[in-house]
Amino acid sequence: MRGEKMAEQPDAAALLEIARQTLLEKLLPELPAAARYDALMIANAMAIATREIGAGEAGRRAELELLTALYPDEATKTETVVKRLQALNDRLAKEIRQGRCNAERASEIHAVLLAQARRRLAVSNPKYLARSDAG
Repeated sequence: MRGEKMAEQPDAAALLEIARQTLLEKLLPELPAAARYDALMIANAMAIATREIGAGEAGRRAELELLTALYPDEATKTETVVKRLQALNDRLAKEIRQGRCNAERASEIHAVLLAQARRRLAVSNPKYLARSDAG
């Protein structure tokens, strides 16, 4: 065994992709027609989860930067990134619902909402995002 490299274990995203390919290539053709739609939905959910894992912390941190630029008083909070994102998104949604987003902040808010939509599309439907970028 000396000198041989140990096989690296696949990460969660790789495992999901392997399972998805197995589902699509080996199991789907064997399924009755009535079950194929459900299998395709499962495969799609697995692809979304794989992309979400791939986007990981970097996407959340980029979104957090935009939100803390809107709310600098929140920049020093020590909660987890996910909790801070939720709190800041809740605050933004509340301000929008209450009509407290004034014209001078409109471009900042627009930038945040656009970035959020693009990040979510990159995970849930990257083909649509690619088409909208091309057109």
